[in-house]
Amino acid sequence: MVSITCRTEYLTGRHHNSAAAAGLLTVTALVALVGLRVVGVGGMTTAAVVAGLLGCSMAIAAHGRLGRRGAVLLTVDDETVYFGDERRELVSYPLESLRSFAVGGPADVTSASTGRSHHLTVFGQKYLALTFARDVPKVGSHVDDDLDTDRWRVAIVEGDPAVTAIVDRLRAHAPERVSTRKQAAAADVARSTVSVSVGSAPEPEDDGPLPGGEPDVDLRRPRIADAGTEEAARRLWEESVRRHDEILRAYAGYELDSAMLLRYPAVTDVTVEQTQDFHHALDEAGALRTDAYPGDRGIADAYQQSVRRLRRAWIACEKHGRRVGTGYLDPADRNSLDTALKLYNHAAASSTPTEQASYYGRVRDIVSTMTDRGVLHPPQAALSELENVTRRALEAGPA
Repeated sequence: MVSITCRTEYLTGRHHNSAAAAGLLTVTALVALVGLRVVGVGGMTTAAVVAGLLGCSMAIAAHGRLGRRGAVLLTVDDETVYFGDERRELVSYPLESLRSFAVGGPADVTSASTGRSHHLTVFGQKYLALTFARDVPKVGSHVDDDLDTDRWRVAIVEGDPAVTAIVDRLRAHAPERVSTRKQAAAADVARSTVSVSVGSAPEPEDDGPLPGGEPDVDLRRPRIADAGTEEAARRLWEESVRRHDEILRAYAGYELDSAMLLRYPAVTDVTVEQTQDFHHALDEAGALRTDAYPGDRGIADAYQQSVRRLRRAWIACEKHGRRVGTGYLDPADRNSLDTALKLYNHAAASSTPTEQASYYGRVRDIVSTMTDRGVLHPPQAALSELENVTRRALEAGPA
């Protein structure tokens, strides 16, 4: 079998330090230009000093840009998985020892290290979360002890054909721990939730199906209170934080996309029961969230369960809002929102700033009037976004 390799580059300290130093010298040159003229230094001397500083700035910037970038490598052949930082060290595991994998990210930091952290992530890029058994299990055996596994995060480039081929090859040897909930409209972005294998912790209680009879993908997720080790509890807490963030990003899409507000106003309308329930769950999860793992199983477990309730409330809120659309409004108000949506689409398709500003302004006026009448209850962020797109269109127009 032919080996497959993918490569994810990242900027090193040389690149970042050179960019910072070049920027500092450029600012210094500007300050020197003004300062030397103020104190009466001659024009030739001032020009020489400023030119020297700018020359040094460009030289340092070039030094950084010419430096070789770091890269995280991931290779899979018919027997072995290799990965690591190509500038430092590569590690390998037998393909037979792979227990599970998942696609996560994007990563918040670049941490290309094969040390104790087991993180080979690149900021802004997704990664493969790989779980390996330290000893290859014999046929028919099962490894459950959390201490008998190694977990790695290895950076990948989303959309790379080599990554697709590697994932297909890994899938043939171990289950992919990823669950995805498809959205109702093809234009919406699919939101995926990555689950983490955490050893042999007891299963949580069954809290029933999701609204509409939909099965709960979290039904058999271990609880932090029952985790076998502190490290397993920490990973479950981190997974809850990721799920919390995913819900916040999903809701922000309805707040900041005016077209979504006009199509599905009930999702952000706090007078709707499902939306009220979602905001109550959102406040509860926000109150229990901490910046770092709290170190107290009770607090961490309470946060995990609040995120679970938040997820269920969000699914109910979004599902109801998308189902009713504008149908919960009076016919005249539905027609007004339909007109506003058409105007918004015309503005988005227009290439003339003046025309865009006119359309956006009419949309803003319709929404503002309905808000003042108490028909609509959009969040302030949605109203601000309408103001912003109108202002940007005006600013882009002829002076």
